[in-house]
Amino acid sequence: MDCNRRDFLGAMAAVGASLPAAEPGGGIARKYWIDPKLAELPARPWRKVHQDFHNTPYVGKIGERFDADEFGGRLLEARVNGIVVFAKDMHGYFYYPSRYGPVHPGLSFDLLKRQVEACRKRRIAVYAYYCTTWDHYLAENHPEWLVVKRDRTTYLPKFDQTPGWTALCLSRRDFVQLMLDHAREFVTGYELDGAWFDMPVPAAGECFCSECLKQLRGRGLDPFDTQVQRRHKLDLHKDFIRRIKAVVEESRPGCQVDFNGQGVYGLSERVPFMDNLDIEALPTAFWGYYYFPTIVRYARTHGLTTYGQTGRFQGAWADFGGLKLPAQLETEVAGIVANGAHCCIGDQPPPSARLDPAVYHVIGRAYARIQALEPYLERAVPVTEAAIITGGLPLESPAGEPNYGLVKLLIESRVQFDVVEPAAGWERYALVVLADSLEVDAALAQRLHAFIQGGGAVIVSDRSGLAAGTEKSWLERYGLHYAGPSPFKPSYMVPKAGFTGDIPPFEYALYEGASQWRAESPAQVLAALGAPRFQRSAEHYTSHAQTPFDHETGFAAAARSGRVALFAFPLGISYYSRGYWIYRRAFQHALRELLPAPLLETNAPLSSELTLTRQAGGNGRRERFMVHVVNFSALRRSPRHPDFYEDPIPLTDVRVTLNLPLKAVAGRAVVAGASLSLKRLPGGGVQFTIPRVPVHEVVAIEAG
Repeated sequence: MDCNRRDFLGAMAAVGASLPAAEPGGGIARKYWIDPKLAELPARPWRKVHQDFHNTPYVGKIGERFDADEFGGRLLEARVNGIVVFAKDMHGYFYYPSRYGPVHPGLSFDLLKRQVEACRKRRIAVYAYYCTTWDHYLAENHPEWLVVKRDRTTYLPKFDQTPGWTALCLSRRDFVQLMLDHAREFVTGYELDGAWFDMPVPAAGECFCSECLKQLRGRGLDPFDTQVQRRHKLDLHKDFIRRIKAVVEESRPGCQVDFNGQGVYGLSERVPFMDNLDIEALPTAFWGYYYFPTIVRYARTHGLTTYGQTGRFQGAWADFGGLKLPAQLETEVAGIVANGAHCCIGDQPPPSARLDPAVYHVIGRAYARIQALEPYLERAVPVTEAAIITGGLPLESPAGEPNYGLVKLLIESRVQFDVVEPAAGWERYALVVLADSLEVDAALAQRLHAFIQGGGAVIVSDRSGLAAGTEKSWLERYGLHYAGPSPFKPSYMVPKAGFTGDIPPFEYALYEGASQWRAESPAQVLAALGAPRFQRSAEHYTSHAQTPFDHETGFAAAARSGRVALFAFPLGISYYSRGYWIYRRAFQHALRELLPAPLLETNAPLSSELTLTRQAGGNGRRERFMVHVVNFSALRRSPRHPDFYEDPIPLTDVRVTLNLPLKAVAGRAVVAGASLSLKRLPGGGVQFTIPRVPVHEVVAIEAG
């Protein structure tokens, strides 16, 4: 649903007439996007567990403490209503009597059957895990199937190394056919709700095995061209998941098909062959706390159910002995549902296959909260007003540090946003932010010009202001002219607009360097570009670090021209690397000019995250908008461990303004179970105050 001011006001003429007047507001949001496809998706479990179960023969017996009734009962006690159990693991071992083998040598019964039966008896959705291109057994027995790197090595470990990843190549038809046969076997043999395929995305996006070389050279292509390799691997991947989906649907009609790791570029070409998007993102492992917020905003724009997968582990997978406190897991699942995604929590039982009571006590605490919220989550669609436009080679991830910096900036600025590729329909948003080094080709530039002319706003960062493959600006019609990179790193930013409050004038370091941009009429300089006397080097240096500011140049560090704002430095990587408040202040100053009435405004601290979702009315329920407030209150950390959110400091008196015109509204803090007083703002929005937010609050605003 693409709404503008006129359409929305026309549909809701008697906005908020019963509400008392309040202090002036900033008006209503001019334009926003609600994806109608997401409201029509089939129901999926909100409280899933991914039960990792990778075992070598060295562990001995498998499943010796498994009891089907205890297994099923423990899942119910933990409020779990969906689970992934294992058909075949990454070591190549099956957990049912496969005619293909090898069955794990320590397993003496059909574990998959017992788990599936226990789940079906309790109406818990059950999915079978199958590892595809990571298979130690096949790697050792079929070396001709291995992915080969440019240096002629493979992913097999050295003989004196502990085995890790063993990547196999999808160009091998006999390997792919074997996986299809495996899938047909376990999907046919067990009453499954879905099949869950891990590691299907080609390793590193390239392969130089004899078959890949043969295919590429047979088409007259250069196998050493990275773009050629990426396109080839994407095509192999698409063909593989297409065939897998066809086999599963033929073998068990209605069986869901999920593929892990799909949060990489080119997703729009792959979504026809999958039913679900799982985002594996254990934040206390190497993924960190910005991976999921970035990938979910990309994945959810493709019209499928999305799952966010955290873990009960203190660190990463198979962290036996690692268990989070309930408050930390509650914070992580709150961040998942606040972004419109379903929950999955990773666990890995020991080889005995007995679910640990402590683990499921902690999971149950988190899932009890989610279960209570489900009436406000089901078919709730994110409401967004902006997008980061980013891109790269096929199979590259949007989750890089420059994009993390922009995601952090937008979350802290309370902007409701998605992450999209250039080919997406981003004209549906009021504002787009171009990633630091986005390639703006002629077609994209033409679309951006039309978008700006139609009232859209654009924020440009560093080299995204250049026409692709050139050193020439595509922004010249707005008075913004490129004059090459600055020779100084750091450079300096000298504010000319009032975004530093009452702090006296100061020259702020641009630590990641900058480019030189001339701002001519109609553009206005928001901050001038400053330079030191010389670049620090062995020949010229002073003090401990960079040379101090010496003079202003004739260039702009930040500028605005109508509906366009330009930052002459790499805003994303600069903010990710430094978190420097002045970068945020400069960004927010431009943002206020370009988006004067955002969907949400708040006095909540920067550490919190606020998101907005909407449920359509019908079946006796009014239309309602939900404001999620997630309190990420971290402990002081050491350099050696990630953030932990296990001792929340409650937020109090959180004021929120929702800049949408809503008539006959009622507000309720769902977690607290309390009604909220709503104020009607002259500009058209509503305002409320949440007395207390320990971890997560959802405020439901109902419209007549």
